[in-house]
Amino acid sequence: MPDKVISVPSIAAVVIPLLVLVCTVFGPGLLNVPPAPYLAIALSLGYLDRLGPWSRAAVIPNLYLFACITVGTGIAYAGMLQADDWDNSLMAAPFLIGLGVALVGMIPLWIHLAWQRRFLPQDRFQNGPWALLATLVAPSVWVAIFTIVYAVSPIGSYGSIAYTQFQLEPIVQWSSVAGIAGIEFLVVWSSVILYRSWIRYVRFEAAREADFKTWSQLGAETHRPTRLLRRMAFAPTPTFLIVTLFVYIYGSMRFWNGTGTFYMKPLRDTMLPTVKAGCVIGSTDYNDMPTYLNQTIELAKDGSQIVIWSEGAVFMNNTQMLNDFWATARNISTTYGIYLGVTYSEYVDEKLVENKNMFTLFDPKGQVSFAYQKANPVAMVETTVIAGPQKLPVVDTEFGRLGGAICFDMDFQNFIAQAGEKKVDILLQPSWTWASIGRLEATIQSYRAVEQGLSIFRCGSWAPSTVWDPYHQIFGYKYNLGSGTFTAEIPLRKHVLTIYSAVGNLWAYICCAFAIVSLILVITPKRYVDKWFDTIESRLLRQSGPSRRSENGSGSALPTSTTQESA
Repeated sequence: MPDKVISVPSIAAVVIPLLVLVCTVFGPGLLNVPPAPYLAIALSLGYLDRLGPWSRAAVIPNLYLFACITVGTGIAYAGMLQADDWDNSLMAAPFLIGLGVALVGMIPLWIHLAWQRRFLPQDRFQNGPWALLATLVAPSVWVAIFTIVYAVSPIGSYGSIAYTQFQLEPIVQWSSVAGIAGIEFLVVWSSVILYRSWIRYVRFEAAREADFKTWSQLGAETHRPTRLLRRMAFAPTPTFLIVTLFVYIYGSMRFWNGTGTFYMKPLRDTMLPTVKAGCVIGSTDYNDMPTYLNQTIELAKDGSQIVIWSEGAVFMNNTQMLNDFWATARNISTTYGIYLGVTYSEYVDEKLVENKNMFTLFDPKGQVSFAYQKANPVAMVETTVIAGPQKLPVVDTEFGRLGGAICFDMDFQNFIAQAGEKKVDILLQPSWTWASIGRLEATIQSYRAVEQGLSIFRCGSWAPSTVWDPYHQIFGYKYNLGSGTFTAEIPLRKHVLTIYSAVGNLWAYICCAFAIVSLILVITPKRYVDKWFDTIESRLLRQSGPSRRSENGSGSALPTSTTQESA
């Protein structure tokens, strides 16, 4: 029997993917608007649901949506590799990334709709726990797929939809519990509920007005009042609202109570001791070592007890040059009694091509606290940089436990998880970016402070220099265009234990397991799946009497209904 093709009005068929394109432009990328990813996913679900993604007739419309997401992502990241002068030859990379993002991003939607088309006719999936289960398929598969992507991708978690929520502080705080996987899950789940609500309370209600009295606004049968409370408790929309409310309450309380300021405490009772830190802004365009050394001395004289340089401030051509530079840095650190972190590119070949991106920290006695080699060079940019060991350095000081990471390292949350495991108090981060991505990178990397319960001192060239504490409160922010200095007072707060730093990617792994189960249920013969559902339903929901099979073959003992809607 040929596949049934559901016709779509020509205007909707053209306009909806274009709206998805616009939302994608303002989603993950250089132009973040928090509601954009919600709308993009919800609109995509609606478009694909009406088309029927598995029918031959829907191939071209699916490709059209795929193209719109690709173009939208390409536009969103168009300035990713651009310097001050625009170069059209660099435009291919963002759109190639868009191809990958579109493909990976549509897979969870296709799996969700495959689940929906298979189990939608069953009455048990109209509402209650089974319907709630159905709404969790897309977010779980999304988290599972992108967890794998982030683990193997050369750009880490760059591009996660979690970073679009930067302006919503309670949502950012949720990363202290489940990491960016928890935020991604919430965004996709919100989109599924948004689309489901549109189907149930607008289109379905208008089309089936005659049946209005046979179902309540919560989806429970009006003639079964004894089951109303139970079904309401596990209905998708109320459950989603309760979870979302909890996330917002938790996030708000964590943010405002982080410094102990909750409930009108006097400011004097909440102030923390601080350490003055300085940042020397270098430029990769020229090797102005004398200027950087003089600026370091001036910052030390001004009271900075920790001074670091921005990423790759100078370059070392040979061993003798490096030894002389280290001797000078040691002299400054011992003379002024400061912790001095210098950055440099150490060339390892005579042609001065391949190099190590280094960050060396000297203590007040001139000893090397650590000499760290950047572990995660920027793909497509630092092609000649040799990656260092995947080990984050730490050192104990009178200011707490200090750690070190360089710029793009912070986009790899699994790498920075070492800071939480080692209970780092302050993470020193030299950085260098370019053109328009500096603000976005500073935004992305601030999530690591919340996840791992530490403060971040970011010294950035051509990007914001910032200080974030474990509660995402900012203590310093300044743009520097390749020169100058930056000073800030870093609160001496001990490492804050977070759920995420304790359990790691547990939530992501739970989503992976659920995604695998969902796939198994989709590909397993339906008669076996129905038997499994009947058994689970009879045991967990404690239904009386043997299960009876409804006319549509659901096998559910719940009251039957002829309504079919999106689960």
